[in-house]
Amino acid sequence: MIHRPEGNFSYLEGSGTYCRGVIADAGFTLIHAAFRRVIPVAQAFEAIQRHLTSVGRPMAALCGAEVRVPQPLTFEGFGAFNKTYIALLDQYGLRQDGRATMTRTNVAPLPAAIAPSEPGLFAFTYTAPHTRPDDRKAFIVSGAGELKDGPPTRESIVRVGETTPDAMREKAEFVMASIEGTLKALGVTWDDATQVNLYTAHVEGGYLDGAVFARIGPAARYGVHWMYSKPPIQEIEFELDVRGTSEALFL
Repeated sequence: MIHRPEGNFSYLEGSGTYCRGVIADAGFTLIHAAFRRVIPVAQAFEAIQRHLTSVGRPMAALCGAEVRVPQPLTFEGFGAFNKTYIALLDQYGLRQDGRATMTRTNVAPLPAAIAPSEPGLFAFTYTAPHTRPDDRKAFIVSGAGELKDGPPTRESIVRVGETTPDAMREKAEFVMASIEGTLKALGVTWDDATQVNLYTAHVEGGYLDGAVFARIGPAARYGVHWMYSKPPIQEIEFELDVRGTSEALFL
């Protein structure tokens, strides 16, 4: 855990592109804000800065981004996009010692009719002081897909090229284990979650019952928010994120 006092949160180190998870400081909560439409990435950061200024929060309070891309990319294409994204993080002071201080979820919406024409931001999350008594732990976890540790290659994808219910179950179990490790490191549990987001094109076969719903326990009272979509890298089929936030805005 790395504390970012100017943003009023702590984060789990991830990579130069995103951190694994964020938890708000005591006395602060997380606000989730969704744009009415996906805004191209550079313009979105400008819009976020205007919004944060309007509510009296510094840019350092920004701790989560939800990216939408037109279609899944190759590993090379994804790397090229990340270079431009990292440049924006640096421009706005959203990295420390080469580490991103924001979470990120990145998916390609389906059907194609609602996909953006270029990469953009769908939503963002930031810290703000509590405005009412609330002892809920406020946190957010980056989206995770079935990509094993190590150099990102096709061979590092769990059950690559397979989308049968059995393969999807194995992919989901791998992702859930990763998410649960991040929750533990943040000091939270599924009981603290207010929204679980699932990103996949494959929900058939009943694999979600055991692989997802049976594992999230108390969080199931809010259901699971399924976004019909594909993860941002070709041949990755399952992505999931989770958050515990107290307020939501629609801009």
